[in-house]
Amino acid sequence: MVSRLLLAVRIGWVLGAMLAGFCLAAPAMAQDREKPLRVAMTGKYPPFSYYDNEGNLAGFDVDVSREIARRLGREVEIVATEWDGILAGLLAGKYDAIIGSMAITAERAKKVNFSEPYYQSGAQLFIHRDNPAKVFSIEECDGMKVSAVLGETYQRYLEQNHPAVEVVTLKSSVEIFELLEQNRITGFVSDRLVGSWQIKSASRPFVPVGDMLYAEKMAIPVRKEDTQLLEGINEALRQMRRDGTTRRIHQKYFGLAAPSNVGPSGEMSSGVIAAKLFKGFAATLGIAAAALGIGFFLAIPCGLVLNQPRGGMAFLYWPVRTVVDFLRGTPVLIQLLFAWMGLGLSPYVAAIGTLGVNSMAYMAEIVRAGLMSVDYGQVRAGRALALSRYQVFRYIVWPQAFRVAIPPLMNSVVALTKDTALVAVISVAEVIREAQSIISVTFEPSKYYLIVAVMFFAVTFPLMKFAGLIERRIRRKGFAHA
Repeated sequence: MVSRLLLAVRIGWVLGAMLAGFCLAAPAMAQDREKPLRVAMTGKYPPFSYYDNEGNLAGFDVDVSREIARRLGREVEIVATEWDGILAGLLAGKYDAIIGSMAITAERAKKVNFSEPYYQSGAQLFIHRDNPAKVFSIEECDGMKVSAVLGETYQRYLEQNHPAVEVVTLKSSVEIFELLEQNRITGFVSDRLVGSWQIKSASRPFVPVGDMLYAEKMAIPVRKEDTQLLEGINEALRQMRRDGTTRRIHQKYFGLAAPSNVGPSGEMSSGVIAAKLFKGFAATLGIAAAALGIGFFLAIPCGLVLNQPRGGMAFLYWPVRTVVDFLRGTPVLIQLLFAWMGLGLSPYVAAIGTLGVNSMAYMAEIVRAGLMSVDYGQVRAGRALALSRYQVFRYIVWPQAFRVAIPPLMNSVVALTKDTALVAVISVAEVIREAQSIISVTFEPSKYYLIVAVMFFAVTFPLMKFAGLIERRIRRKGFAHA
């Protein structure tokens, strides 16, 4: 009787623990289901991901992403980012999965877990129709220039299997098309489906030659620890194969009847193009303004410290000097990537913070130089008149130093504005990235890069002329040497 009672108590404890565990886990599970499924792709890989004629993300991978999220019971949030940093962004937790036609490789499988393949394609060599180099297979390209998109498996294939080929890596197929059109490369290696589709859409005189170089299975990578998400994605892919959804999506983009917004190049309306460019440029100017405010706010105290290696602030000199020298001596791009991936900051916070702190390093040196231009005898004269240190700085030193520093500070503003072009690599939708998304559909890089250049010039040229005007006025008033 006692043993039965003990057994019942034990069973009760086990059931209670299971019930408690379920109660604790259920809110977390529900909360996880309520979170959107963050999916990454480039947005510059038509017909798998691109911006349609209404300026919205569309394509084979976009449809697959939405269908998987629907079957998981979650909303989908698509993050458009650069391909050469897309895997690093996944490992840094910037998104949950990559649905961007990523091929399964042994190297990638060491870092992430891949889903079951959701389609299969292969690598193909494409050349100019006129074939000036007279090549008909990859084996005949030794000593010649063959291009591939940076970070794609085709680059690794060429480097490992055809070391005599000079591999030219570029950021997108659009840039490759321009080089091949000008006969500056012999050909390029790309996905058989994508290459054929893009050539047709861009109306370029390129043709495939030789056999398919190798087959690839495309799958969806997730982080190693996200086993539950991987199981859900695999089950969704199985359901899509069983009920014919995968086949219908494939037919939509590669069949005979493609939708109108996947048609030939140049179909993005002028209104959508203008809206994307101005929206991106507004983001560019906003980032520049915020970064400039941070930089100037920090530059004044740092410049003061650097100007006084001895005295009351001597203990701050070497820390400030080390930070300033490090920021000036390392590329802004590396700093951006570290802030975004290493520190885990959001793209806009990383962009504004990095550009702001980097500009601080340069403006601090300008402030220091301005302070050094003020003769120390004026400081002594101010102290002789019983002025406090603050009053000497406020009324004697700073007005003269700031007048001298204004022209180089304006140059820093111009440089900072141009440096915002770098933030496109961390998925910030500024004007460069918006232009690239337009180019991926229109295949007109010269036109839209020129438009963006003119937009930057329209802002920076008045700043440069304003800096020149201020400098001339300073010279006339005798605050600078002629």
